[in-house]
Amino acid sequence: MRGRALLAIPVTRASPGLAEQVRAAREDGADLIELRVDMIGDVDAVESLLRRPHDTPYVLTVRAAAEGGCWDSSDDERVALIERLGLLGPGYVDVELATWNRSANLRQKIGLVCEIGEKTVANTRARNRLILSHHDFKETPAELDECLRALLAVPRAIGKAVFTASDATDALRVLGMLRGCDSGRDVIALAMGDAGLPTRVLASKFGGFLSFAARDADSGSAPGQPSIGDLRGLYRWETITERTAVYGVIGWPVAHSLSPLMHNAAMAAGDIDGVYLPLPVKADYGSFAAFMDYVCANPWLDIRGLSVTLPHKTHALRWLESGGGTVSALARRCGAVNTLTLEPGGAWAGDNTDADGALAAIATVPGFAASELGGRRVDVLGAGGAARAIVAALCDRGALVTVYNRTPDKAERLAAEFGCAWLPWEQRCAGAGEILVNCTSLGMWPETEGTPLPNDTLCANAVVFDTVYTPRETRLMRAARTSGCRVVAGVEMLLGQAVEQYRMWHGGVVPRAVMSGVLAQHLR
Repeated sequence: MRGRALLAIPVTRASPGLAEQVRAAREDGADLIELRVDMIGDVDAVESLLRRPHDTPYVLTVRAAAEGGCWDSSDDERVALIERLGLLGPGYVDVELATWNRSANLRQKIGLVCEIGEKTVANTRARNRLILSHHDFKETPAELDECLRALLAVPRAIGKAVFTASDATDALRVLGMLRGCDSGRDVIALAMGDAGLPTRVLASKFGGFLSFAARDADSGSAPGQPSIGDLRGLYRWETITERTAVYGVIGWPVAHSLSPLMHNAAMAAGDIDGVYLPLPVKADYGSFAAFMDYVCANPWLDIRGLSVTLPHKTHALRWLESGGGTVSALARRCGAVNTLTLEPGGAWAGDNTDADGALAAIATVPGFAASELGGRRVDVLGAGGAARAIVAALCDRGALVTVYNRTPDKAERLAAEFGCAWLPWEQRCAGAGEILVNCTSLGMWPETEGTPLPNDTLCANAVVFDTVYTPRETRLMRAARTSGCRVVAGVEMLLGQAVEQYRMWHGGVVPRAVMSGVLAQHLR
């Protein structure tokens, strides 16, 4: 296993000046700087840059339009340009496998500026390393090893295989291809798109030669490249080794999740060698089961804990039950699993921390701790997954719960299961609960003017708990404050359930203040 993978930052535009961009990329921590000549456009500026002394190597790339780049002139002109600029000694030259295979004459020209063959040929005029690349902009095919073998057929070349991930399972398969490469050769294996993020973050863990990160949202050279700030800060790039444990959140979509912020910051504070990633898995049960089955079949992935969010909480319960996994009594009662933990024997266990997170949120109001909820009247708006977990937790503590939902049948079924009351949605304004819990999506971004209750129906001194956390202050919460109610923000439940997950996975003292701090900073 090699050391840390190199980190390349692409330069994709001519302005601001190339020298300024290169200097900034070095300061950001780049080991290599990719010069995307086809995207920069200003060949003279690139040539001028390459003529200057440089300590940080460059990757010279002139990608043809047919290969996903921006070069639209003839291939002969492109190869001539690669040869001309390659003579200036950038350090690395990226050429597509399809281009390489096109003709012996072309290979000879590239060979004049790159080290190829078993030994460096005598007439090599510049000692650049050849990166032989293949990009699939449609999919991650079923057979990956064949592509890798073709890339490594050229001695001394660095093989670079880049695919398009449809979901996180594809990303894991690409990592499997990378790990399975035992040739002793330098290999780059990445997946594009949001689902491909694990391949970029975990390159060092599985022996990749390099990964890419963009300086900002406008300068990436491929879909799904993380920013250099996120890669080095949020995901702690410099700390990732083959021993780093992997955690993540499964959902569809999941890019908006704030869990990576909390868990990565908490692991950093707790000096835990781990990284937590968003893992988008398609919405159907089959996709969820395929992801988990791949994880189980490949323990080398070192995935030890998973948060589960919509729409997979019921899928997680079903998967555990079908495979004989352990499910906590609370998760069964909630009918959903939001936390998966790898047990010492290799089996997976499921639990639900949403319920504890909700109780912890309500307990932020003096006098409303979990042990003080017996006999208190609580109105719950909604009958979905979040409502189910909260109703289960409240009823277990002896609260007198009434459920209101826009679909009466769902409210009636939920109430019957937990032995509480229900009333039609239209009667919610007459509720007289000491606690009001909004479990609907009304008021959630981007429909921020939505609200489940008219302003004038809120009772002073009541506790109003809105589980919506984007935006941090919903219209319902603003109205509640104006009416003299005590307000509980949805971020408190988000924080509470994450704290419980951390406790399950890592034990010890939970750095709750750190998790709360990064959450508040982000939402501000």
